[in-house]
Amino acid sequence: MSCPNVPGARVPIYEVFAENAYHLDTFLGSMSGEALNVVDIGGHVGAFACQLAALAPEARIRCYEPSPVSAQYLRRNVDANRIGDRVTVHEAAVAARVGQSVLADNGGGSALNSLVEDGVGVTVDTTTFDAIAAEDGPVDVVKIDCEGGEYDLVFGSSPANWAGVRRVVLEYHPSSQHSWPDLRSWFAEQGLVVVREQAENSQQGTAWLARQA
Repeated sequence: MSCPNVPGARVPIYEVFAENAYHLDTFLGSMSGEALNVVDIGGHVGAFACQLAALAPEARIRCYEPSPVSAQYLRRNVDANRIGDRVTVHEAAVAARVGQSVLADNGGGSALNSLVEDGVGVTVDTTTFDAIAAEDGPVDVVKIDCEGGEYDLVFGSSPANWAGVRRVVLEYHPSSQHSWPDLRSWFAEQGLVVVREQAENSQQGTAWLARQA
């Protein structure tokens, strides 16, 4: 794995490979042997995608990363790990609509970039979860880490496109308009319930969701 030599870019790699932050081995369980269709929203430099590709050798992974610098390193790491036949990199954000938006890019491959309605940043392309699902069939596993954009992209999507999703791991963040309980309830209505949660506080943390039998 390679990334800019700054904390904001290095920390996610440490979290995935040194701390096993996503607990993918136990979270996926026997699913790891299947030909999973995985969507990685907020691909950063590819730590999640590379770890999942190693654990699930039959999985196809589509990464969405809007930051030009991070997407460059993401492509480099996919090539370095020789998984380009299974991992596709899309230089775009996943949001509530298809078009363009402004990314507050902290530079240096930071993992803390986010879309903003007003302010200075980089203009990036956006797509939607519905468009992703329509393009390449039912999705099995979704990872979301987009610094507060999780609410718009999920609430702006059709519940029907989540019907086949079996696992979700996401980071939730503070929002002036929404809350983690709102998002958790929305997923529960689609049959995806929290099976593990690590909360930093009432507004921020990581949650693992699985489809109920």
